Amino acid sequence: MAQRFGPDARIRHRAEYKAVDAGGRRVAGRFLVLVGKPSDGPRDRMGIIASRRVGGAVQRNRAKRRLREVFRRSERKAGERCLDVVAIAKADLVRAPFDAVQSDFLAALLKLRGAR
Repeated sequence: MAQRFGPDARIRHRAEYKAVDAGGRRVAGRFLVLVGKPSDGPRDRMGIIASRRVGGAVQRNRAKRRLREVFRRSERKAGERCLDVVAIAKADLVRAPFDAVQSDFLAALLKLRGAR
């Protein structure tokens, strides 16, 4: 599914990040941590946190690009509720193969969707 990561797909404001963190469920993977909260919006939205633990600016930006691409490729099945998701990158995400990052993200997202 080729879609953009436009403004309607992003969590942009601090209050939105805090709302997901306060009312969301946390799932840890090998390369990232996902915090998700059900949303009433028309589509899934994602925010990304890449701290200096991930590395310098180049590594942090690479981690964010990889997470955006994995999110773009993920599809929500019909009938599933939309989620607001915050992805927190771990240091190993930058060096890991893309397929491993994608499978880690999708497994964590599946756990979030399965929780009610």
